[in-house]
Amino acid sequence: MPKIPQTVIQKDHELDSRTERAGEALAKHRWQQTLDPAGPQFGFRAYADAVGRSEATIRAHANGYALILERANDALPGHAPLNAQDAIRLASVREEDRAMHEAIAAGSGRSIAQVSRGDNRHRTRAISERAHQRAERRGGDPVEHARDIADEERRAAEAAKARQKEARERRSLRYVHIEGHLAAAQRRLTQALSEAEGVGFDDDEMELIRDSLAKVRAILNLIDMRMAGTPDVDWDAEAARLLGDPA
Repeated sequence: MPKIPQTVIQKDHELDSRTERAGEALAKHRWQQTLDPAGPQFGFRAYADAVGRSEATIRAHANGYALILERANDALPGHAPLNAQDAIRLASVREEDRAMHEAIAAGSGRSIAQVSRGDNRHRTRAISERAHQRAERRGGDPVEHARDIADEERRAAEAAKARQKEARERRSLRYVHIEGHLAAAQRRLTQALSEAEGVGFDDDEMELIRDSLAKVRAILNLIDMRMAGTPDVDWDAEAARLLGDPA
């Protein structure tokens, strides 16, 4: 896979930053037109109808920017500055659930927007319920427990991913080795095929060669069965029997 040029990476970051700034600018504009005490304070529905957007969208943007201002003014300890996307999502959440969503985002390493969006709400709700249950059993703040549970789930998922990667790498290495052994065997058998042409073997020699060919076929069959996962076979004993090992 070719290495991604630094110029491409920088361009991506630049465009992503522009998108984020544009999102915050739009949220600010909608806040200025609806909630800003110094603005015209248009109603959400009237403004939404005028610009052709849903009332819920306008309300979320305006409330999201208000939350950005609130956080900036209060400078709450332990809270990183909100970006527009997270603020808009958080503004759509009930006020009593916001701390829970932020804690889950912090523990899981995901953004608040990811935690709060519709397709993740069932997971967020499940963590919240577990956090309240843990608080009832152990005491403490459910919000802190939610952060711990999200962190535990994140670390468990990362460990599972690492195990899967290690298993894939081991499987790939075994595949390379098996393929190499079979390729070497194929070359040697092809050489035997070439040398067998026009040779007048006597009966004893033909019997020994046929015996060897039978063992090769049996070993190939064992390989096929083992890779297919055939159960209840003592592979070492079968290989020893084919090779004439008295053990």
